[in-house]
Amino acid sequence: MKKALVIALVVSAFVLALAATAYAGVTWCATDPHIQLPGSGGVVHLVVAVPAEYSDTGFTLDVWAPEGSRLVGGGGPVNVTVVLHEWKPTNQIKARVKVDFPVSLAAKYGGQELGTFVFEDGRGTATWSW
Repeated sequence: MKKALVIALVVSAFVLALAATAYAGVTWCATDPHIQLPGSGGVVHLVVAVPAEYSDTGFTLDVWAPEGSRLVGGGGPVNVTVVLHEWKPTNQIKARVKVDFPVSLAAKYGGQELGTFVFEDGRGTATWSW
């Protein structure tokens, strides 16, 4: 009985290692646009990541941020253009992507991770609140 349990554990660990390797096999390239919020609202860091083979493929990321926000920096290997739109909520930011390859979008604000969205088909909208 103990031998069967040990074999089952070893096989399970092996299967999990293979699954993790397959998922981690994608090399993501990221860029980090910074959105300055109005007044003393701070900065929201968007992390836009794509598989490495698409990093030179230019695309547009539409971002809706509180009125008066502005793009203040960032950069990285991903060729992304941020188009900033204003909207009324003062505690939210939204980003929309429409491409033909996987995209990961994440946001950080005030040292806090607000969440990550992975769009395997390259299309979707992510909304973060703080």
